[in-house]
Amino acid sequence: MTRQTLMLIEATDIQGYIFGSNQLAQNIGASELVQQATTDWVYSALPPPHNIDGAEITDRRIRADGLAVEVVYTGGGNAMMLFDSEGQALEFARRFSRTVLEKAPGLQIILKRKTFDPNQQSLAVIHQDLRGELAQRKLDRPPSTPLAGLGVTAACVFTGAPAVGTDDEGRLISAEVKAKLNAEEQGKARLKEQLSQVTGGRFEFVYNFSDFGTPGESSYLAVIHTDGNAMGKRIKKIGEQHAVPEKNQDYILALRCFSGTVQTAAEAALKKTVALLLDPNNLRPDPKDPNRYTIGGIVPVPERDGKRYLPFRPIVFGGDDVTFVCEGRLGLAVAASYLTDFSRRPLSDGNLAHARAGVAVVKSHYPFSRAYELAEDLCKSAKRYIKEAADNGLTAFDWHFAVGGLVLPLKDVREREYTATMGSLLMRPLRLNPPDGDWRSWKTFMSVMAEFQKEEKDGGQWAGRRNKIKALRDALRDGPGAVKQFLHIYNLKLLDVPGRPDMKEQGWQGDECGYFDVIEALDFYVPLKGG
Repeated sequence: MTRQTLMLIEATDIQGYIFGSNQLAQNIGASELVQQATTDWVYSALPPPHNIDGAEITDRRIRADGLAVEVVYTGGGNAMMLFDSEGQALEFARRFSRTVLEKAPGLQIILKRKTFDPNQQSLAVIHQDLRGELAQRKLDRPPSTPLAGLGVTAACVFTGAPAVGTDDEGRLISAEVKAKLNAEEQGKARLKEQLSQVTGGRFEFVYNFSDFGTPGESSYLAVIHTDGNAMGKRIKKIGEQHAVPEKNQDYILALRCFSGTVQTAAEAALKKTVALLLDPNNLRPDPKDPNRYTIGGIVPVPERDGKRYLPFRPIVFGGDDVTFVCEGRLGLAVAASYLTDFSRRPLSDGNLAHARAGVAVVKSHYPFSRAYELAEDLCKSAKRYIKEAADNGLTAFDWHFAVGGLVLPLKDVREREYTATMGSLLMRPLRLNPPDGDWRSWKTFMSVMAEFQKEEKDGGQWAGRRNKIKALRDALRDGPGAVKQFLHIYNLKLLDVPGRPDMKEQGWQGDECGYFDVIEALDFYVPLKGG
């Protein structure tokens, strides 16, 4: 009887591993280690012959080509492979686990395998069962309790774990921090290779959080976390279409193709976002100093040691789960550009790619791990909005400006700061894809924003009148009557909001407010042409 072994690999608590430090060099290195753990290190531990050619997964098969192992997909903290025998799977697990322990201390990896008869059992069914067991294993596994150190050890300044050396500044560091810092250059090289349009255009990526913002004017950075919608359900549906043993090989090809198109869509969207920043309509000489550059005419391009640094830096990329940072005032435009482009790209299952995102705009020296947690919470908020709309094809995002430092949980802050007698002051989360008639859309937000930013010579009533805008914000808190009176006294008008005719006259319709988000974002939004 022919038996094969399916194995799944997943890196757990990736967010804590990558974003646990406020040092960008460690974040970059940790992201690179996660990437290598589920690609290069998997390939190097495989028993020959296999279907890896260089760094590419080929369509060679176990039976047809006499392979010991067939890799289905890798990357993004996950891997799936099919072994010809249980013994080869066990030997791979030993070699791979040892590599991870030696090269990436602190990175948690879970392996789960199941043996089955490919002639009698459906690989798709086995795969779904194993995914469930892997999820349960993550919940059941005992917490890691590393040795905290002995009386003669010194503590790492970043983690408190036993130090094994020093960094370039002479600070004591642990084995985990040392591994992350050692991987930084590889992470930089991978990013430069993938986004060669930046370095090819005589720019460098920002490698220090202090490079974001303008000292004395706006020292903020935006942490943007995106995630694909219902990816697990889409994989499950692919499985349902191949739920018989005769379709096992077709299932492998379908999964591989789906994973590849997700990665391609994410990479293309990231390149399009960078192209937007580099577009001559957005990246242009500073009118005050032609030797320096700005983005959108406002955000300066940092310069140091004769080099120009693009105020944008992907940290996690290569799949549907993407995290990048940029100058705070670019956060909304950059996130909207990435999500819009990603959601227009078709995947191999015949449907478009859809995603959600959270944008946390914080001070440049705000604890990065907390900034990421906030971005993740905002991404979950967008996910709830999508779930309430019962539309997995909806692309949406949410944001928060933590200008004073966020102490309370996001839910508590919104209940305290964004709730008025009439209802919620929030328009967000916003949708980015059609139908455009939805009042909670990025298109509506941009239209209202453009009206507030329109100069008087162009017929605008609000640009430069900060006291009036501030007064409108206070009136919105007080309700429709206060807004109506305010507009009448100062002979001002609000832009029409699609499907909400009352908002133009009184700022509210029922318990919904259409202008508060825009007013709050005025100081944190720089429009980009073509975005």
